[in-house]
Amino acid sequence: MSRCTRLLALACVPALFLPVHSAEAAARRARLTIDVKIEGTELVVGNGNNRTSGKFREGYTLVTYLETDGELQQYNTKDPEYAQKMMGLSQNVQRQVNAAQGKPQPKKMNQQELQAYVQKKQAACGADTSCLMSLANEVQQLMGNMDMGGATSAGRESEAYTGDEPPRFLNYFGFDNCGASARVFVDRTTNGTLGDVNGPVPYTVIDKADYGSNPTELRMYCNSHSLVIDSKDGSFWMDTYVLPQGKGTSVRTIRGKTEQSTGEAATHGELYTWVAEQLRHAPRNGTRSTTLKLTQGRGGAIHSGQYSGDATVQVTWKLEDVK
Repeated sequence: MSRCTRLLALACVPALFLPVHSAEAAARRARLTIDVKIEGTELVVGNGNNRTSGKFREGYTLVTYLETDGELQQYNTKDPEYAQKMMGLSQNVQRQVNAAQGKPQPKKMNQQELQAYVQKKQAACGADTSCLMSLANEVQQLMGNMDMGGATSAGRESEAYTGDEPPRFLNYFGFDNCGASARVFVDRTTNGTLGDVNGPVPYTVIDKADYGSNPTELRMYCNSHSLVIDSKDGSFWMDTYVLPQGKGTSVRTIRGKTEQSTGEAATHGELYTWVAEQLRHAPRNGTRSTTLKLTQGRGGAIHSGQYSGDATVQVTWKLEDVK
């Protein structure tokens, strides 16, 4: 096969990657454990005597299993730059094809620049069908060379995949009835005062949960996770994970009366964004922690007002090979 023919073949399938078959490749499984612990305080200051403060502990432990067919892949589909690197590969190949055929290289434009260019050219063509057809062909070339950031940007072509990378990545996927487990806990005490014509009225809200997931939820955890392991350094990549939800009780005491309700165990979901970022690319086991400001109240304040809070978050994870 000539070099030009090979380049054209690659250009036709830039986003495909085929497994490298090996006699030694074998299916295997891994257990992923994620443990999150959070402690914090929060405050809601309203008008007059409306003022509430709270302390809380919350978190969860999730254990799920994944499997791989053992086939090493060239490309890491969980890499945040994966799409740009694949598009950059296609663009680099097309540039080589154009050079081999003596064709000019299309101008590099981002989406906004391309849109403005097309609108200007359309206006110039008017009702000229031949001109519009020529523009359509030109736009197709420009879109194939569009600046989408990363490896598709001018001057960053070397960041794109080359197509000659050695296979090194293992794709792991969840599977049905994998044996997952999860436990969610919440322990929050909220104390406050509510403004009244006769003066401030104290109240207390105590939220608690210690919830083990039901079979439907566990099946979702089994089927919803996937990751990529880099066989070269042993690290793994994830693009998302399922946040376990829990059920619990809430006990409110005000004016000498106590009421209890059951339902969703409210947690500070904004903190789990940080957790997900830590697991985006990580070694097979580790622990990380930080202190974050809270902006979204989930406590038991029964009045409106200015919300603030702080929380210490710790995530511990472990990815283990299992039989």
